[in-house]
Amino acid sequence: MSRYPVALALLLGTTLLHAGEMPPPMGARQGGPMTPPPSVLYHASKQGADPQALVQALSKNIDAAKPDTRYEVTVSVRELPPQPLKPQPAGAPLKGQ
Repeated sequence: MSRYPVALALLLGTTLLHAGEMPPPMGARQGGPMTPPPSVLYHASKQGADPQALVQALSKNIDAAKPDTRYEVTVSVRELPPQPLKPQPAGAPLKGQ
């Protein structure tokens, strides 16, 4: 007698035995689709050398808060890489000459 039919029967038997314990597939979500996040009320960005001054300048443009309303405010500051030098036209004299 061959080993393969016995191994196949054992494999199928254990699979069917544990089939009720398996979680549903990823596509079948319970509870319906997720709601999208609320829309952004104000968004601005500014570049400069002083982050604190930039935040103060941007915050002046925000409307006053409405009563009984909650808001989420996120501030991020990133260091930017140095700006590349602008190429000069071929006919322009070099600085210092």
